[in-house]
Order: sequence, then structure tokens, then C-alpha cells
Amino acid sequence: MNELQGARRAGLGTLYRSLDREQRLAGIAAAGIVLSMFAPWWRDPVFGLSSWALNNVTFYELALLLVALAVLLLLYRRAQGRVFHLPLSDGTLGAGAGIWCFVIVTARAFDPPTRAIKGETLDYDMRWGLLLCMAAAILLAVAGIRSRQKHHRGEPESVAADADAQPTLPIPG
Repeated sequence: MNELQGARRAGLGTLYRSLDREQRLAGIAAAGIVLSMFAPWWRDPVFGLSSWALNNVTFYELALLLVALAVLLLLYRRAQGRVFHLPLSDGTLGAGAGIWCFVIVTARAFDPPTRAIKGETLDYDMRWGLLLCMAAAILLAVAGIRSRQKHHRGEPESVAADADAQPTLPIPG
């Protein structure tokens, strides 16, 4: 079995170790966004019970999940040594994903779920899971910016994207 096929069949730990520091940081941040969906985001104003982000899925939660899972898929495929071209470099895409997730979480913080009781509308109280998601989004943006600066400082975006599309493992031949 050659090195490329071995990487494609490797376990997650081996694939994680094949990523560079910035890619690992981006992976941890994206996983943090997904995991924060299972942390308490809101407290019910009537019953005082906490609810997860996924208890009431709206555009906000769906967008966060899709972006974080897309980043994880990108990193997984890069760690496998798969060759594919994207219009932007991985660092730029990671930074954009982190900024977009931060905007979504901030918008969600200003648009909490509500409960109507006897004609009165009560907003849910914010909990720590929302802040965890914000921190993970910031970390993802920082990882993307650091990756772009480390690997492609001063290069045009098209050149950086072409360089990222090259296999990280040598192709036998």
C-alpha cells in the first residue's frame, strides 16, 4: 500500500496529526461550534429550564452547523491528501467561516427565542453556550488568518488557492 492510500485509510488521530498547527486550531474551533450546540444557550423565562441551540432550530443554528461541518469536511479531505481546488485559499475560507459564524451568533444573541403568556411576550435569557459558540467562531477566524499569513503571505489569492489544492502527500508515480 502506498503512502497516499495509507493516509486515506488512516484513523482520525493520524489524520489530525497530519494537519499543521493552524489547521488543527481551525478543526478544534469548528468542532467547538458544533459542540456548543449541545450546551445551554437559553433559559426559559417561565420555567427556568435551559435549552440547547438545537432544541429550536432556526436559520441561525442551521447556518452555524453547515459552516462548521463544511470546515471540518475540508480539513478531513485535506488531511487525507485529496486534491481539489477551491476559489479561495484554505486560510481565507477559514477566516471567512469564522467571521460569518460570529456574525450569525451575534445576530442570534440579539434575536432570542420568545414565549408568549397571556398576551405578554417574554424573551429567553442568554446562557454560556452562546458565548462558547462566539469564542469558537473567533478562534476559527484567527486560525484562518494565521494560516493565510503563515503559508501565503503576500501572494495573490488565486496563487494561494492553487498552492492549497496541491496534495499534501506525494503522489506515487
